[in-house]
Amino acid sequence: MNFSARFHQFATWSFRAAIVGGLVGVAYLAMRGDADMPGARLVAAQTAVPAVGFPPCQPIGYTAEGELVYSMDCEQLPAEPAANAPIPAPTAK
Repeated sequence: MNFSARFHQFATWSFRAAIVGGLVGVAYLAMRGDADMPGARLVAAQTAVPAVGFPPCQPIGYTAEGELVYSMDCEQLPAEPAANAPIPAPTAK
């Protein structure tokens, strides 16, 4: 058998081995999922419980009439303050 025929056989079997190795790798990743990925642990660490006692929406300022202004991201406004509670006067900037 000459060199050309041996090289052809070697290249053919190497290509087949590479394809099988790739399929095994893809199957491993599909079965393993995101369990060993650092992103899964990072997301789990970032979804911590918010601090207790901190209101979800803080006012960001006052209108000219003295009403509180909230961010447009606030989905649920806090309860209105009591009627006898003093409202601080708006300050000029």
